[in-house]
Amino acid sequence: MSYDWLNYALTAAATYKLTGQFGLTGDFTYITQHPKIENFAPATLPNTDKISVPLGRAGIYYNNEWLSLTSLFSYISKTNNNSTLNLQHKTAAGQTEIMAAPLTYDIKTLGWTTDVVTHPFKGFDFHFLFTYQKPTYKKYETSVTFSDGYVGQINATGNIVAEIPQVIVEIDPSYMITKDLKIWTSFRYFSKTYANINDAYYFNGRWETFGGLNWQVNDKLALGCTVVNFLNQTGAKGSIAGAELIEKEDAGQYAGHVMAGSYIRPFTVEFSASLKF
Repeated sequence: MSYDWLNYALTAAATYKLTGQFGLTGDFTYITQHPKIENFAPATLPNTDKISVPLGRAGIYYNNEWLSLTSLFSYISKTNNNSTLNLQHKTAAGQTEIMAAPLTYDIKTLGWTTDVVTHPFKGFDFHFLFTYQKPTYKKYETSVTFSDGYVGQINATGNIVAEIPQVIVEIDPSYMITKDLKIWTSFRYFSKTYANINDAYYFNGRWETFGGLNWQVNDKLALGCTVVNFLNQTGAKGSIAGAELIEKEDAGQYAGHVMAGSYIRPFTVEFSASLKF
């Protein structure tokens, strides 16, 4: 194979100050890509058309001595994503057959993000991030014919993209006990995520929590203690392998079966030391 491509990226940003503290802000980025060498690994050649990724954001900002706030609406899309699905089917003989189904599809989403950083009193910092998004598939259609004649069809156009939460919340308070000793926590919420392309399975929303204590002993030594999942939350994320062909109306028959993606990190305590010399 022999291809010559020029990938480029364009970006522009603008801010209009209505007052010394409040104003309008926006930016636009346009990125082009083409298939990478690994996209040629399957038996069929990939779509070599240009992949375009436009991203536009616009909103407001407000800053003062103790508060920094930005709220933006955004749009992003990506065309000509190359993918290969391994579709799984159980034949009448009871054997599981897996066939590869190549396809090219698009993704688009509208979103709203608000980011707040505040310093209400000396030593205390508080960060809050809220994101709402709804990424959906476009032109996500493919099919394969298995050895017993069964036609496995995928039509996920309009479905919400698997593994992507629609709501993300991040809460990060921290406090400087002394100028060298800092205590901090981080609470991250991810709403329900779909575990297959047809949105038949989903994982419930979950919290992931972190916390820690950082001590700058001197110019050369820093000590730290981090606690992961200190609320001992349980949950799973990711996708369910082999479930691509399951439709919403068929999902109920799998109730009671053990099916999972990857687990969230368990309760863990980590210690660290950094030495500079």
